[in-house]
Amino acid sequence: MAGVLLEKEATQEDRSLPRWFRYIAIGLLVLGVFFRFYHLDRKAYWIDETHTSLRMSGHTKQEAIDELYTGEVISVDTLQQYQQLEPDKGWDDTLNALQGNAEHTPLYFLMARLWVQAWGYSVTVMRSLPALISLLLFPCLYWLCWELFRSPAVGWMAIALVAISPLHVLYAQEARPYSLWAVLIVLSSAILLWAIRSQHRLAWVGYGITVALGLYTQLLFGVVVMAHAAYVLLTNGAPNGAPSKGWLNRTLVSYGLATIAGILAFLPWVVLILTNLEQVQETTITLTNRHSFAYLLDRWFLNMSLVLVDRELASANILMVGLVGYAIYYLVRHAPKSTRWFLLTLVGIPFLTLALPDLLMGGERSERIRYLFPSYIAIQMTLAYLFASQVLWAKTWRQRAWRVVFVALVWSAVLSCSISSQAQVWWSKSNPRSGYYPVVSSIVNRSENTLLISDSKPPADIIAFSYWLDPDISIQLIENPNRLIVPAGFDSIYLLNPSSRLRNVMKRQNYRTVLMYIDRADSEEPERRLWHVRKNPE
Repeated sequence: MAGVLLEKEATQEDRSLPRWFRYIAIGLLVLGVFFRFYHLDRKAYWIDETHTSLRMSGHTKQEAIDELYTGEVISVDTLQQYQQLEPDKGWDDTLNALQGNAEHTPLYFLMARLWVQAWGYSVTVMRSLPALISLLLFPCLYWLCWELFRSPAVGWMAIALVAISPLHVLYAQEARPYSLWAVLIVLSSAILLWAIRSQHRLAWVGYGITVALGLYTQLLFGVVVMAHAAYVLLTNGAPNGAPSKGWLNRTLVSYGLATIAGILAFLPWVVLILTNLEQVQETTITLTNRHSFAYLLDRWFLNMSLVLVDRELASANILMVGLVGYAIYYLVRHAPKSTRWFLLTLVGIPFLTLALPDLLMGGERSERIRYLFPSYIAIQMTLAYLFASQVLWAKTWRQRAWRVVFVALVWSAVLSCSISSQAQVWWSKSNPRSGYYPVVSSIVNRSENTLLISDSKPPADIIAFSYWLDPDISIQLIENPNRLIVPAGFDSIYLLNPSSRLRNVMKRQNYRTVLMYIDRADSEEPERRLWHVRKNPE
């Protein structure tokens, strides 16, 4: 009864949102759009983004190894040719490159190729596509909140929170499929609720299409499909959770047909994954690294802080978890049954699907923040419901306290976005793998007539590093260190992330090495090292 009264009261007040909140919501939306496009080329174009360009342009990892790791001296421009479209690389080459990495479904990469064909290749162009796509999240999010809450206040509150959310801003600036995935998570959810409410055939067709598009964007869209299925079953397919006889069957049949159609459209890629299962398992082997429960719990708490305020709060990370926990409690107490079931399944099923294997068999799937977009989006909508109910028309001291929490959360997020927009490397770039680019490149670029030698793989790492090098730096990549012949005529020679075999070969050839840089930021990652090489006197 209290929930019904609260809902009626909120509905009446929603007709006229407070003027101060309108200004704040519009201001945060403008800021969010600005941050998505500001300094697109400033942060490191890290190894995952380099893989995007490699596959989009129709090149493969093995092709890069065969053609680059020959021991010949090449230029920075030669390396970066493997990121750009070439006349002899058509759409069939792009599809072939994508099929060789079947764990990454192809839709975003094909869109990226089309985008580069239209605008040319650069880091800014590559990142402008996901930034533009991310703007579609705002209307989709408002629509979903309307379907769930029938409240403009919750919709605008959700837009305000997501606009300056560090999670969404950072991944909107990354040449990867995550912003497209976020849009399809929200769009498919809104269309599902519309279809259930209206029973319109076009709505069910639209839902089936978004299921197929979601799966072709990200394999983990499968957890969204699972969450939707759980919601439909738990509520019997009715907006109010209490369908009439006969109408239940129509909803479930329509839902089942739409979902099956979407999955059937994805079957060709499923066959490709099964055909290349061994290669897929090898590529994703790092996801099975074992960690203690304490470590996983610490990472889950940390990720919640990163999503909301982009800060490591140490033991205070539990405050963010507590805030989310209370928001879920408030949702369960006050929201309509169908609304709370929808958000609870979207929070819980994706997280449990990744966390339970980590706990039972070992792994780090659930600590990868980008794999849990569905859960974090649902959490942000849950927070929007709490704040919209408690903050906008604050009358009691408790509601005024929530207003302070809201302002502090928003201010922290804006401040974090401001700081990260000036940074060259941030946590979303997997710092241990790309954090050395600015430091090491500054050392190499200071030298004259320089040769950089490496046998480090994958080639995408050295290609990503090349974006930081001056164009006159010469590079020698070698697959078999025993065949290395160091060319004469260079004033400065460096070894980048060399194997022990390569260093031993250099010693046998009468060179001595001086360690210039070492990064042990992550014990699970290979050490990043730069050695300066000098010829010993005869």
